[in-house]
Amino acid sequence: MGRPRLTPHVATRATALLGSVLALALLTGCGGGDTSDKQGLAAAGGAAAANPGPPATLKQLATKTGCKKPQLQTDAEELRQGVCKTDKGQYTVTTFATDKGKAQWLEEAKKWGGNYLVGTRWVIAGNDPGVLQGFSQSVGGNIETSAP
Repeated sequence: MGRPRLTPHVATRATALLGSVLALALLTGCGGGDTSDKQGLAAAGGAAAANPGPPATLKQLATKTGCKKPQLQTDAEELRQGVCKTDKGQYTVTTFATDKGKAQWLEEAKKWGGNYLVGTRWVIAGNDPGVLQGFSQSVGGNIETSAP
């Protein structure tokens, strides 16, 4: 009977997802951050932006957040992910081919904790919810925060 084999497509998807989650964990320091930041964000009404934003490319999102050249980490059929380093800090921008792919990625990523600006088939993840709140002004989206 033997072990089931992964098709190249499934193996590629699994590798891309795992790489993205690991990169995110390293980027966010594997922590949910200080709870006072989360409370301050919720008090400021930052927990739910009105517009989830249109589907956008990684380049478009990076440009709108002040990142001139994101360092591409993952370029797969299901998702593209780049790391941005600007004067606002370091964060990742991830775009997805489908809403289902975004939901699966976000569910897995939230196990590690962190702050996420979530839009239509894209997520921007970073340590500082205040920075993400600022990004929501230019790209839309809703801020979601989770603890590991």
